[in-house]
Amino acid sequence: MALLVFWQTTTAPASSGGWFTAPIVAAAIVTSTMTIAGMALKDYVFKVLEERRSNRRQQSAIYERYSHALVSAADYLQVRLYEILCQKHRSVYLLGKGLSISPDTGSDYRAYKKLSTVYRLAAVLGWIRACRREFSYLRVADPGRAKGIHKAINDFERALADGSWVERERISRLCKLWHFSNADCIDKGPNAEELATHVDNLIWENLDRRQLEPASSPLDDAARRMLCRTIADYISSYLHTDQVGIDVMERTWPKAFEILSIRETWIYRDWQSAIGDMMIRKAESDTRKYEVIGFGDFEELVESEGPKQLRALERLSQIFDDLDLDTDHRFDARPSQLLAVAKANASLILAIDEIQGKRSIVSEHSKEWARQILKKEQTRHIDF
Repeated sequence: MALLVFWQTTTAPASSGGWFTAPIVAAAIVTSTMTIAGMALKDYVFKVLEERRSNRRQQSAIYERYSHALVSAADYLQVRLYEILCQKHRSVYLLGKGLSISPDTGSDYRAYKKLSTVYRLAAVLGWIRACRREFSYLRVADPGRAKGIHKAINDFERALADGSWVERERISRLCKLWHFSNADCIDKGPNAEELATHVDNLIWENLDRRQLEPASSPLDDAARRMLCRTIADYISSYLHTDQVGIDVMERTWPKAFEILSIRETWIYRDWQSAIGDMMIRKAESDTRKYEVIGFGDFEELVESEGPKQLRALERLSQIFDDLDLDTDHRFDARPSQLLAVAKANASLILAIDEIQGKRSIVSEHSKEWARQILKKEQTRHIDF
């Protein structure tokens, strides 16, 4: 229509003035063009919006299929973490190392409790992995109602994997120990993370040559003193301040080495995925594609002594090995790590409960425990 009007206008005799004036012709062209573009844009936008809505519906359906199992596993883990972190003298079963089913310290009951604790953490990783596998074909930019679940899962994985806060804490404590004049700006400075990373690399460059870990290093005093001197010189150079004097270093290096030797056990995200894959199997029902193995199968997995399986599970076990929470751990990051895991787990329980609404299987008692964990302050902190 617009082209016809344009042709009629341009071919009409000049004396006749045309059938339409120029402004009307221009308006008709613009209107027609906008109409055509609007139709095309509407089709595209509607298609995109419908695809997003479809993905969100599919995501909601996946959560619906897995929410009961996931929240049940998270609830079992919460019971154990609440016992470990909030009840004194109840976590003695964490003393000792490894995944041995036979008792290494104490009774069969303690051996079971240790293995059960590892299983409950692995089970949550398994259900998370099952969800992620089904999510892999979805493209959902906005998780919508599931936003709280997404955040809780991400926080859970981050708590197990991310130790950057320990690196920053280490730098802060060393600066205070050696009285660097501008140490107060380290925590808030833009280069704090860069300095912390460099120092962490220096530690491992010195210790890796001897195939050692800081927490159990048999280095002699001369080697320990040299490592502390290397770190101190690097920090002073980075901060453009005076070096640590010989007398000060001689007096402080034992404390500095303890700071460098803080115990860390991180389960990196790819390790978490590997553990999750090990914990799931194809489901026999049509309700969902995957399910997590039971405790009996988990025991058989531990007893089978498969090198790949044991390597992954031993990494998980190390979070709890030799962990005595009845005393303040001055050089152990794991109590803070476990509290972060517990808080993310509590948030996950409450987020699923909110989505399930009246159909929720979360008891009032579990919700109350979750709220208590979220309010809990870090009482067992790294105190140098």
